[in-house]
Amino acid sequence: MSATIGAPSGAPEGATDLATDLATDLATEGATDVATGVASADARRRDRLVVVGGTIALTTFFALLYALRAGITALDRGESVAWGRQIGTSLAIWWACLPLVPVMAWLVRVAPVARRHWLRNALILGAGMLLLAAVRQYAMAPVVAMLIGVPESPGSDVARMLSYFATFFIVAGLLHAVHFYTGLRAREVEAARLAQSLAEARLATLRAQLQPHFLFNTLNAITALVHHEPYTADRMLTRLATLLRSALRAPAGEEHALRDELEVLDQYLELMAMRFGDRLAVERVIDPAVLDAAVPWMVLQPLVENALEHGLGERSGAGRVRIEAVRDGQRLRLTVEDDGVGLAEGARAYGGDEAEGDGTDSTNATNATNATDGVAANGDGRGIGVRNTRRRLRQLHGAAGTLVLEPGPAGGTRAVVHLPLRTLDPRATGAHA
Repeated sequence: MSATIGAPSGAPEGATDLATDLATDLATEGATDVATGVASADARRRDRLVVVGGTIALTTFFALLYALRAGITALDRGESVAWGRQIGTSLAIWWACLPLVPVMAWLVRVAPVARRHWLRNALILGAGMLLLAAVRQYAMAPVVAMLIGVPESPGSDVARMLSYFATFFIVAGLLHAVHFYTGLRAREVEAARLAQSLAEARLATLRAQLQPHFLFNTLNAITALVHHEPYTADRMLTRLATLLRSALRAPAGEEHALRDELEVLDQYLELMAMRFGDRLAVERVIDPAVLDAAVPWMVLQPLVENALEHGLGERSGAGRVRIEAVRDGQRLRLTVEDDGVGLAEGARAYGGDEAEGDGTDSTNATNATNATDGVAANGDGRGIGVRNTRRRLRQLHGAAGTLVLEPGPAGGTRAVVHLPLRTLDPRATGAHA
């Protein structure tokens, strides 16, 4: 449906609360995030379970192997075998190694065989494993024999010590695997955190550039009205204060619901209606099913501003801006179309990224950018909103987030945004007006 937006009636609202809101919003700090600490504790708990489970499985395997060998030997001698007792005895003998595993874990932690000091640490671990094997053989064997009621297997002390040494050697290997995996995972998490911080910083920079750009254009429009339409200029300043208050209450993240984006856009359009009067008509085609879709903050305002400044603003007479938000398969499609002067002569539809450090000739990149924004390269800052919107989409969604400027079907310019369709919980979002 089509509706002409006119200037609202009534006396102008006061803007005296803006400074208070600014101070309040700037003083507000977010709550401390403890998710990283919880995740680290869970990871350490998993690592301990892996070591304990692996050690129990290893000693159980040796116990069963030992029981099988002893049973087969007895059968070869023509003796009967009580397999249950044989297996129970073997498990008791080998599980007696488990109390020494924490000592082995401590040795691996203080002297890991890594690239640095590997030979020294290997000698320390070797000596430690021999000492633990000796403790198991000479200090613990009599206690184990007394508890299970039978002596340990016949054979030389050296043979049994070598068996225990081999057990601790494998346990040390398992501990090293967990140790190095934990370190690798920690480095990957840190790298991901740094990459996320860098991405958030870039997004914050792009987002911060939008507000001065929008403010510059709006103040220019107000300045043009100060002398011959002072009342309108005063009302525009009041509406601008309200809009800036909404900007200060913007979501902490980069995204909010489409319904909130449309509310912010309504405030901007009311401001522009004071400037253009009856010259401006706005048509909306909004699918109610996508009102809770996640969109970047202020994704539509730069496109509407571009349509007004470089479409309607550069010609006399009335003009129309059409805003559409619909589902397109698994994507959300946002369209802003005007019937203004259209793209600059020779400009082509363009939806790619500007050449940024990829070796592309900078002049060609500038020309492509200017064609994309539909403006001349006159150095006055026009087109910043469109360029930054495209960069924000790329930063948030990669190749799935696109912005294409193209000639409209009936003249003018059409901006089409595609981004993944992802619904936000309506209770988690709200208007920021």
